[in-house]
Amino acid sequence: MENIKNAPVPTATAVTPPNSYEKTKAYQDFINVLSQIIEKHGAEVLDEINRVV
Repeated sequence: MENIKNAPVPTATAVTPPNSYEKTKAYQDFINVLSQIIEKHGAEVLDEINRVV
C-alpha cells in the first residue's frame, strides 16, 4: 500500500490520438479484434507470467 500512496499523479502530458481515429470503421474493427484476442488468450498469458515469477 505504501507504493500506491507514493505513486506519482498521472498527468495529461501523454500524447493521445485524435478523436477522428475513434470514429473510423477500421479503428473500431481493430479494437474489436484486439478485445476478442485478449478475452480468448488473456488468462492463458497471465498464467504464463505467473509461472515465470
